[in-house]
Amino acid sequence: QNQKGEPQAGAMSAKQEYTVVKYKPSGSKLVFEVLTKTGAALKYREGKLGYDNVMFADDVFTHHQKGDKAKASDLKGSFGTDDVTACIKIILEKGEMPLTSDERREKTETKRREIINYIHKYYVDPKSKTPHPVTRIENALDQLKVHVDPDIAVERQMQDIVKRLPEVMPIKKMEIEAVLVVPNAMMGQCGGVIAKYCHVHHENYTAEGCRMDVTMVPGDYDGLLSDMNRITKGGFQLDVVGAAAQGATQEDAGGKGKRGGKGGRGGRRGK
Repeated sequence: QNQKGEPQAGAMSAKQEYTVVKYKPSGSKLVFEVLTKTGAALKYREGKLGYDNVMFADDVFTHHQKGDKAKASDLKGSFGTDDVTACIKIILEKGEMPLTSDERREKTETKRREIINYIHKYYVDPKSKTPHPVTRIENALDQLKVHVDPDIAVERQMQDIVKRLPEVMPIKKMEIEAVLVVPNAMMGQCGGVIAKYCHVHHENYTAEGCRMDVTMVPGDYDGLLSDMNRITKGGFQLDVVGAAAQGATQEDAGGKGKRGGKGGRGGRRGK
C-alpha cells in the first residue's frame, strides 16, 4: 500500500494479499471494485464470516491499481446511496470474485450435493415408486462421469443429467401417492409432521385410526417416515399406492435402518 493506505500497482501479483471483487450495476457504465482479504469474500457470501473480518480496504474503487476511488455521485447514481459500506456489501453479494482452487473445489462439491438432493427429492424409482437412496444416486453420477459446473443453476444442469440417468438408473419425476393410517390418539402429535411433508386429499376416521389419502414429493418420503416413527414408535402405517408391501432397508447416507412398523400389516412404515 502507498502512504495513503491505498493498494499500489503490482501488489496483487507480489503477495496475493487481497482479492478483487468486481460488480457492474445494471444501467451503469462503471465497473466498481472492492478489495477483500484472500479467501474472505466467498466465506462472507456463504454466511461463514462477518463483514468486519472481510475487507482489505474499506473503499470502493473504479480502478484499484491506479488508486482511483469511486465518486460519491457515481455511487449514488449506481447504487441509490453514497454510503460506502452499503455499496461494498452490495458488491460483495452480487459481484464477480476469483476463486482459489480449493474454493472452486468446495463450491463444485456443494453444487454436486444440491444436484443429488434435487434428484432424491423430485424423482423416484418407477418400479417401487419411492426415492432412490442418496448413495445410489451418487454412484450413478460417478458412473456417468457427470461434470458439475459450480456456476450453473441446478435446474439447468438437470436438463442434461435426467436424459443420461436412465442409462444406469431408472427414474421418473412424480409425486408419491400413499395411504397413511395414524391411531386416533396420536393424531394431535402427528398433525404438524403430516402437514410439513404431505398434502392430505381425503381423511376418514375409523375405530382403527385416521386414514388419509396423501401425496408428497419423493424427497419428503424419508423425512416423513423418520419423524412419524420418532413420534409414534412405529405405530402408524404408510402404504405407497402401486408399490408392493415390503420392509426395506435404508440405503441413504447416515446408516442403515429397518423400515418396519409394529404389527403384521403390509406396506411401508417407520424406518
